[in-house]
Amino acid sequence: MKKADLAYTPPQALVERTRFFLLRTLWHADLTEAMEKEARLQLASFRFPEARIHTLPVAGAFELIHLSATIIRHYTWKRGFSQTVTVKGPVHIQSNLRLPPLFQGSFESQLRSEFALDSPGPIAYFQPYEPGPSDELPVIIAMGCILKGETEHNRYLAQAVIQQLAYLNAMSGIPLILGVLTPDTLRQAWERVSHAKDWVSAGFLLWESRIGFTSFFSTAPEEKVQT
Repeated sequence: MKKADLAYTPPQALVERTRFFLLRTLWHADLTEAMEKEARLQLASFRFPEARIHTLPVAGAFELIHLSATIIRHYTWKRGFSQTVTVKGPVHIQSNLRLPPLFQGSFESQLRSEFALDSPGPIAYFQPYEPGPSDELPVIIAMGCILKGETEHNRYLAQAVIQQLAYLNAMSGIPLILGVLTPDTLRQAWERVSHAKDWVSAGFLLWESRIGFTSFFSTAPEEKVQT
């Protein structure tokens, strides 16, 4: 049975802020090239600028994890943070910042001497991506094919790849769209190449829903509409 297409058109304001990273494997290159072509056709139908479409090849599906994580680090690792703490006892120290565990928590100090703690250099730490009103909205589409073989290798590989991509999608704050096919035959894979159009739409739709969710909770309580 033919799968129905995802009927969705992103608003122009969303199109103007989004950046797409199309990751595809070189294993089954003709198949992933066709997926990329479908994705680009969908983006073109939304008048999406070519300058904000980036195609990045990797060898196989397992390498999609590494490259996805590399792109995510570009947006989620904050640098240039330095810290000097001066302590005079007895004091109460509390940190509400989203920093590494070493800098979190609340504790009582009965210190009677004065000392300073200086970070040895800029501190880099992970921060899920929360774009501001004018920040760009990255979308990663990881495209590949893990074909069933004579052994159980494909099952273990698919499990590892999908679990890690799902983790990056959930924790990074950046939409990572799963475009890794796990068919029994190449014929089944080719029948699903057109799904790449839906992967593009899914990336836009996720950002639209995410922005709507954030806007709802940033509104004053009396302005919220109960549904």
